[in-house]
Amino acid sequence: MILHAPAKVNLRLRIVGKRPDGYHNIETIFERIALFDKITLRSLKNNKINIFCDHSGVPRGKTGLIYRTVSLLKKEKRLQKGVEVKIVKKIPVAAGLGGGSSDAASVLMGLNKLWKLSLGKHELIRIGRRLGADIPFFLSNVTFARATGKGDKIMPLRWKRKIWHLLISPKIKLLSKDIYRAYDKNPISVMKRTKILIGNDLERSVMQKAPLVGKLKDALKDIGLTHSLVSGSGPSIFTIFDRRKEAEKAKKLLVKGFPVIKKKGWQIFVAPTL
Repeated sequence: MILHAPAKVNLRLRIVGKRPDGYHNIETIFERIALFDKITLRSLKNNKINIFCDHSGVPRGKTGLIYRTVSLLKKEKRLQKGVEVKIVKKIPVAAGLGGGSSDAASVLMGLNKLWKLSLGKHELIRIGRRLGADIPFFLSNVTFARATGKGDKIMPLRWKRKIWHLLISPKIKLLSKDIYRAYDKNPISVMKRTKILIGNDLERSVMQKAPLVGKLKDALKDIGLTHSLVSGSGPSIFTIFDRRKEAEKAKKLLVKGFPVIKKKGWQIFVAPTL
């Protein structure tokens, strides 16, 4: 079985408060975009879980998200089945674009069909919620959604708009827990953000941890793109356009005016709403 796992961006991300379990309550708007990882599932006659990936940054062992996803599904349904999972990464790793969560959601949905488990969406979301906060969004199979709680309570939005995105993903490793911890030390006041419709409360913390992200935003301003935004806990940045032609033109101008993108091998994409 061949699957295509899409990326996401956060059009808005607001920190509502700290939870007793150490996580944060957030309010966010997810958008699914047409940038995909390719996943191949193959049933095995034994009881093993074999994970392969073409990116060295994706854990393949028992602590990795995909292994834990398969293992939890087998445990929940008391299955004695094996599977081989092969992942070809196109979504940047640990970049705020939800690649790992999307892969996990796709594996859950794929195994549900491959193993003929007949699990409904709500049952899959219940399992996915135990693995990661972004996974329920991908399991919901909607284009836009508002999410609350840890980001795992999903309310689909019936928006029909198609947006084009210019996405830039620096080769900078940022851990979500470190970005949230930095936010806790220097939170944004509620008063300052009440009129913001699109924004990210974590953006300042991302730029403190990775000053190059701030320089990238300045480079985008230099070519007239004043409203770029960090997605999730970063470090990826995106800007939005009505037409593909505008996004492609901006991409050329940015690569020319900010040569560090090519020099450091950063990933840059133009992708529409999915």
